[in-house]
Parts: sequence; C-alpha cells; structure tokens
Amino acid sequence: MKDALKQLSAEINSLIAGDSFPEQIQPPFLRDAVRDYPMRGGKRLRPAIAVWSCGLFGGDVRRAYPAAAAIEIFHNWTLVHDDIIDDDDVRRGRPTTHCSLAAHAEKNHNCDSAGFGRNFAILAGDLQQAWAADMLLKSVDRGVSPELTLALARRLYEQAAREVISGEALDVEQSVRELKTISSAEVERMLCLKTSSLLNFAAKAGAAIALDDPDFARPEIAAIGEFAAHAGIAFQLRDDWLGIFGDFETFGKGIGSDLSARKATVLLLKTLELLPEKQAEELYQMLGREHYTGEELEKVRSFMRDSGAERFVVERAARLTADAREILANCPDNSFRVLLDQLLAFLVERDL
Repeated sequence: MKDALKQLSAEINSLIAGDSFPEQIQPPFLRDAVRDYPMRGGKRLRPAIAVWSCGLFGGDVRRAYPAAAAIEIFHNWTLVHDDIIDDDDVRRGRPTTHCSLAAHAEKNHNCDSAGFGRNFAILAGDLQQAWAADMLLKSVDRGVSPELTLALARRLYEQAAREVISGEALDVEQSVRELKTISSAEVERMLCLKTSSLLNFAAKAGAAIALDDPDFARPEIAAIGEFAAHAGIAFQLRDDWLGIFGDFETFGKGIGSDLSARKATVLLLKTLELLPEKQAEELYQMLGREHYTGEELEKVRSFMRDSGAERFVVERAARLTADAREILANCPDNSFRVLLDQLLAFLVERDL
C-alpha cells in the first residue's frame, strides 16, 4: 500500500504543480501562498480514496485524477482558514500561511504585519477553494461526462462544503463552551461533519466516475461513501486515544496536549460523564496545565480506564472499523479493494 500511495502522491503532486490556475494570481506573493499548502505534500489520503474507489468499481483511475486533486486542494483551503482560527504557527513543519505572509509584510511593508498575514491568508484560502472548483471541472478533459462533472461539482459545494464548514463552526463553538455542557455525542457529530464529509465525498466521487452515474444514492456509491466516513471517525477516535495513551518516546510533548488545551474529545467527555462526581471534578481541575508529569498523566489514564471511557472509545472505533470492513467485503474483489483495506488499517490501527 505504501508504494502505491507514494506513486499516486507523486502523480497528484505533478498534476497540482502543473496546473495553470494559480499563474495569473496577483500579487506574486499571494500566488505563492495559494500554491504553498497544496505543494507541501502530505499523505494524500483523500486523493487515494477517490482514485482507489474508482478502480474498485472497474473505472479508469486516471479519469478520477482531476477530482482527486480538486479534493486535495479543497482540503488545503480548510487548513489555511483553520490555522487562522486556531492561531497556529506551524503546519507540516513549516510556518502556516498567515505566519508566512506576516513575515513577508514585516520585511516588505510598513504595516500591521499580523493583520496583513491574516487578511491575505483568508484570500489565499478563498482562491484555493476557487482552484478546487476549476480543477474538478477539468474532469471533462479526462473523459468524464459534462453531466457527471457538473453533478460532482454541485455535490462538493452543495453538501461537502456545507458540512465541512458547519463541522468547523461547531468545533469553534464547542471550544468556547464549558466542557460540562458538551456531550460526547455532540463531538462525534462534529467529527462526522468536519472530518468524514470530505472523505465520504472522495469515495463517492471516485465510484461515481467509475460507474458513470451521478446518483450518489445508488447502493454501491452510497456504501463506499459510508466506508470512508466510518474510517474517518475511527481515525479521529484512535488519534484522540493516542494523544493520552500513546508512547511518550514516539509522541513526546504531544502526549497530554489535548488536556492542556482542554480539548473536547469523545474520550475526555465520556470520562467526565461516567466518573463519580468527586473524581470528575478532580479531573476537571487538572485540565489546562501547561505540562503534565508522568504521575499526573497516569492518574488521568486511570480515570479514563476505571470509568469505562477508554473501553467505550476503543470499542466504538473497533465497531466503526468492522463496519467499514464489512462494506468492503461486499465490494468487487480486486487489487483496489486490498489497497482500501490496507489504507483503513493504516488509519485506525497505527501507533503514530
């Protein structure tokens, strides 16, 4: 799977790098910012789901390349805006878009560099969203019918965009609420929108291209979308679990960072829901510390274990993974089914 993913990533990178859309963007530093995140690489998981879902149902996978690249570009504009909202400084080991643009302003303009960086990063994200639409429409050039191409574009913006942005909005809204007022079910709903919606669209788009059918309710198309959605939630639940129970040598400072940020994860909220009142209050008072000792982390872990919250999250992720595998088992038996199954394992069984 890793070799196939590496090869696909290189081909998607080449398609994005060679696309003409950004060339006329002005000023030049904004053009560079628009190209930045999409060209930083990453695992290209969403393009892989789109392309391999196309192959799963017997399609010519190269017909799905523009859609796959469009989904990756679309994903990146959400990262640009998310980094502004979260005031993050680093993305994939390099300065975030708004920080890079602030540095440009500090060097070249006599102005509020932080405000300049945020403002132009918003514009960069807006342009990336337009670029995603343009790239998706180029599916026609790869032999996808105009009718299907239009249907895919409408679905991306009518449903996926609305859901992803709604999920981000819920995430931001939850971040300013008291943890005691948020349920674990609310957080999982937010994850369904913010994380799973675009994965769902990627799988359905690939299947629709293979089957030349714009009906996303068609059983095969709907099912592979559910496969990707289940994988997305299981991935996030696993990620949250690793953030507490992962190996410190692997994660370093990442262990306990969700506690420091008072992040409303399913794991934390379920723990607060299930613990006796006195212990729940003790855990609540431990949140928000800049650093946690090994002893403090072990205390949090014991709360999560003893309350049954850890078991709940692990079993929930396992159930979603099993449901995803059951869906795949009913799909055509070919090399792309194997790749998708291996991708699922990578997402939900990793230790990193």
